[in-house]
Amino acid sequence: MKTLLVLLITGSFVFCAIADVVEIVPVQDAYICCCKPDSTNPNGGENFLYHGQFGTCYDRTLIQWELSDIPAGATITDAEMQLYCEAFYGSHSGEPVYYLIEESWDEQTVTLNTQPNYSSVITAIGYWPEVDEWYILDITEFVVEWFNGNEENYGIYCHSQNTTGTCVPGFYSSNYSNVNLRPKLVVTYDELELSGASWAFIKLACD
Repeated sequence: MKTLLVLLITGSFVFCAIADVVEIVPVQDAYICCCKPDSTNPNGGENFLYHGQFGTCYDRTLIQWELSDIPAGATITDAEMQLYCEAFYGSHSGEPVYYLIEESWDEQTVTLNTQPNYSSVITAIGYWPEVDEWYILDITEFVVEWFNGNEENYGIYCHSQNTTGTCVPGFYSSNYSNVNLRPKLVVTYDELELSGASWAFIKLACD
């Protein structure tokens, strides 16, 4: 639902900043593991995503969204990656970390040995979720950079650091049968709308 945020009057026109929200599903997602460096989605299959440490192995998730549902010229004010946690293995230690992917990749063929390059600098730090809850990570900065063309949009590389043993959540992927539990990117944006108006209309709009 659109909400009136700001009303700017210029001559006989009204500029309204309208806030809107869009939910975007991934165009692709997959996970890879250092214990099976030549496999895609090696242990849980394509219905699940993992990033963290399992024993001596490290799982990493790659996830990408297409932003065409956001109107050109919009101003993004908030963007959240939301993943549904269906299981957690081990105990909490360290933290999940996120990087911008810098090359194209394919969810059907990506493996640890064929993974794309990603930023050498951590661009977000998250938290470990509980089972049967949505994990929500603020990635507004990433989405703004992609949308404005300052960074190529190849998605996010999800990893972990400072774990001391098994510590890995399981999330449903974009292939999971229940569409309501699939990953999503929830973006809030402002969009200016212009309309001619009389003073009487302006007063009515503000009431």
